[in-house]
Amino acid sequence: MSGGRFCHVDSSLKDEIFGMARQPWNVFEDREISELIWDVFDLIHDYDWYASGDTDKDTYLERKNAFKNKWFQMPREVRIQRIIDESINDLRTELYEAFEITPESDQGGSDHGKK
Repeated sequence: MSGGRFCHVDSSLKDEIFGMARQPWNVFEDREISELIWDVFDLIHDYDWYASGDTDKDTYLERKNAFKNKWFQMPREVRIQRIIDESINDLRTELYEAFEITPESDQGGSDHGKK
């Protein structure tokens, strides 16, 4: 692999901002903005690899279209609702793990389902 047209600067900056995360987190104290910036870095990376010959044009165009569909065509209300739902699910998972509760026990606060 060539190192890309931008010499991995796009990946380095994404790592600097988000750490070595595998998914966006609320680094900008606004989940929508954090996710947008994450996705922009992914799109820059996709272009980087296409422009340097590491991937083909069809791959870049597919990813560019997915970005546009998410950010320019999906109604904002739908995107915000998805962000809220994902945030609630993330918090639920974190709390279940912290209190060693299995998801099946989410029924009225009893002790059932504890590990």
